[in-house]
Amino acid sequence: MYMDAAAMCCLGFGFLYVFSKYYVWGGVGLNFFICGFGFLWALPLKAIVHAIFEGEFHKLQINMTELTTNCHITAAVLISFGAFYGFTSPSQLLLVCLLEPFFMLINEHVVVKLLHVADAGGSLIVHMFGAFFGIAINIALNIKPKKLPEEHRTTSYMSDFGAMIGSIVLWVFWPSFNGALLYNDQTLQGRVLLNTYLAICASCAAAFATSSLAHRGRFEMIEIQNATLAGGVIIGMICPFQIDPWVSVLIGGIGGVGSSFGYAIYIFLERLGITDSAAVQMLHGLPGLFWRYFCCVLRYSQITTIIFYSYNNGWLLETDSNRSRGDQFGYIVLACCSSLAIAIAGGLITG
Repeated sequence: MYMDAAAMCCLGFGFLYVFSKYYVWGGVGLNFFICGFGFLWALPLKAIVHAIFEGEFHKLQINMTELTTNCHITAAVLISFGAFYGFTSPSQLLLVCLLEPFFMLINEHVVVKLLHVADAGGSLIVHMFGAFFGIAINIALNIKPKKLPEEHRTTSYMSDFGAMIGSIVLWVFWPSFNGALLYNDQTLQGRVLLNTYLAICASCAAAFATSSLAHRGRFEMIEIQNATLAGGVIIGMICPFQIDPWVSVLIGGIGGVGSSFGYAIYIFLERLGITDSAAVQMLHGLPGLFWRYFCCVLRYSQITTIIFYSYNNGWLLETDSNRSRGDQFGYIVLACCSSLAIAIAGGLITG
């Protein structure tokens, strides 16, 4: 599972960011740099953040869990990179690689440890956080869409072909990414893979259908490259839950349709003077923000307080037994607000 998560970061995001023919080598090369530095820097940083909250340093045991967590941390930086892609120098990118994982780990501690909100696939603490962190950096740097020449927005046959390879790599490995941290529990990991598989297949089919209907029988490549993956983002928080297969398909299908139509919001952001080079809001930000509540409503209407069965741990509950469903829903909303606040504040400080 670690190799699958690492392949998503190095190959998936790397090739996905070659969509612009003017930044092909920058997309692949700088993505590779972020992966190499991020995988290494995350190790001591986790010990530092742990010491901040616990009051003392402890040695960090390096194992498969820690290595896989490094991939999740690096993925957030790669998502942010897509927002200001083409506008920063390598030295500025190095500063982002140093600071963003710090803010992300603080947010993860608040969401998981303090609010007790589980997010197995990282759709809240990885995808949404990274997307809004990148947008906040653009705002702080005063990067305007008009600063990017129109010819630099154009794609070529080969750049679109490379980006489609990246999308396919991400699509294939996304179920493994969502279940990578559950490698020692085959029952739970199998449920994560199944739910993610159904959701991401549905988003793929829905994205192609929506793009064809919206463009009179033709496919818009930027929509296909991104909206086909929306199901993996949306299902991330509830992928370990015991939900019916049709629920996973419905969530993924709505994600594919919503992400395709979400490119109208991309144009709206540019009119507001907000730059989003790789349209990360359409794939990571908005699905992680708005569809979270939809998923929670479906979850509460579908199952009991027991969310999944694990052979290793028996019947597992969602959170503390003294919380009602309504209470936990409120904590999820609070976790979303916390992630937004830390992401935007951290991005403005970094920028």
